[in-house]
Amino acid sequence: RNFKEMSYIPTPKTPMDVIVKVECSNITLQDCMVRRGKWHEKQSLPYIPGTDVVGTILALGKNALKFSSFKAGDYVYAMVPSGGNAKYASIPYQNLNRIPDGTDPVMALCIASTYTPVRQSLDLARKANTPLTGANVLVIGGNGPLGLATIELALHEGAIVHATASERHHPYLSALGVQCLPIEPSQWLPTLSGRMDVVFDSVCIDDYASSHMALNSTGTLICTGFSAVYTRGKIPFLNGYLDMRDFRARLVRFHADWVLDNTVFFDRREKYLTAPMEFAQHFRFLCHLHKQGIITPTVSGCTPLKMVPVVQRNIELGDVPYGVCVCMPWETEVDEPSSGQSNGKAAI
Repeated sequence: RNFKEMSYIPTPKTPMDVIVKVECSNITLQDCMVRRGKWHEKQSLPYIPGTDVVGTILALGKNALKFSSFKAGDYVYAMVPSGGNAKYASIPYQNLNRIPDGTDPVMALCIASTYTPVRQSLDLARKANTPLTGANVLVIGGNGPLGLATIELALHEGAIVHATASERHHPYLSALGVQCLPIEPSQWLPTLSGRMDVVFDSVCIDDYASSHMALNSTGTLICTGFSAVYTRGKIPFLNGYLDMRDFRARLVRFHADWVLDNTVFFDRREKYLTAPMEFAQHFRFLCHLHKQGIITPTVSGCTPLKMVPVVQRNIELGDVPYGVCVCMPWETEVDEPSSGQSNGKAAI
């Protein structure tokens, strides 16, 4: 069996594709929602979860060979609609990014899937392309992987960071240098209303209303998701015959894009596909910062392929350590979080 796995290499699905041997990929709440059919972006069956992949090129389609500079053995990252939690992935060469030499694959995955999109969204909030030094920054949902990356990069720039999270996460976030707030807007908005220079909201508890009200007159709201639309239960219509969560998700996206002023909706996949060179430059820079010890991505844990459903269940229950959950498809044993990483639980 092991010999068969080692000798079998799939062929590219299209001439533009390359075959990547996956070293690691992410496991996310979005995967859980897609698997349950509770996400606005539907995936065809059979569905393989995993949207971010790090690995090595094994084979190239004829057009990928002809038109790209990639070759077998190149160490690459890709953001994909699905299919990352596998041993091999067929990916269009246009979606690949080279990983700097010497970068650990798990760190490359964390930097590409969380820190790079956060860095791009931070650029949307800057005034005259200046750092956020001294700015009041509010992170809605600070305990998730994107929230933690936002906190670290904002603190690195000298921002004053506030973050919402369940009370059980406050000790962990406070130790990072964050001013902690409860989840419900009614408990923090009276204090923060009109004070924030930047608000990052990936949760969307109330259609971004409270996040927008927290802004000062020149502030910017960066909307990066709407997880609460799906995690806070069914939105019934016609006596419960229909679930309106997909409609609600599209409505809040429209609201952020066209109704709210001083507001930007940041979709990391859209940005990855439309501005690949920008992503690549930020990614290389953040890998450099990690190499210098300036940023330290947090890894929740590494798990073999067969344990992905267990990790998904734990993500839904909020019973995973802080950081990015990583699938290691060629491993057979579950790894504990490495030293220096919290064993606290991070509800999503």
